[in-house]
Amino acid sequence: MRRRLLPAAALSLWLALPAAAQPALDSFDAQKASAEITGLLARRELDAAAEAAARLMEGSSAENLKDVFQLVRSLGQSQYSDLVYARDYGRTEKDLIYKIDFDKAFLFVRYLYHVDNGAWRLIHMYLKTENDQPFPKEWSHIYPR
Repeated sequence: MRRRLLPAAALSLWLALPAAAQPALDSFDAQKASAEITGLLARRELDAAAEAAARLMEGSSAENLKDVFQLVRSLGQSQYSDLVYARDYGRTEKDLIYKIDFDKAFLFVRYLYHVDNGAWRLIHMYLKTENDQPFPKEWSHIYPR
């Protein structure tokens, strides 16, 4: 009887702990991971950028990402990159946008992270060029209404 009470007591004690004391997913730094990929894209190191992104995505191969990243080759040299938008949706979703200033256009790279099966995953990565607006016009969630 005593053996049965001990695990039940331990479980109830763990459940009673504040959320900060329970294991959390806070150790993942989405800005650091996104900045690394953005830096690789800015330097036009497409293979390394594809490998870094594929590690964060579930089910996406680096080869598929390399094809998408070919857009970068046509934009010339980069001047700088900068984080221009960051938003958390609760504790399980992050939305970040980096801007890379290339010779021929601004490239906006949007990263959408979500907690999936207990781990942070890069679930969407969008590349979009824009020269006329501060952000791509299709990304209406950024613009105030």
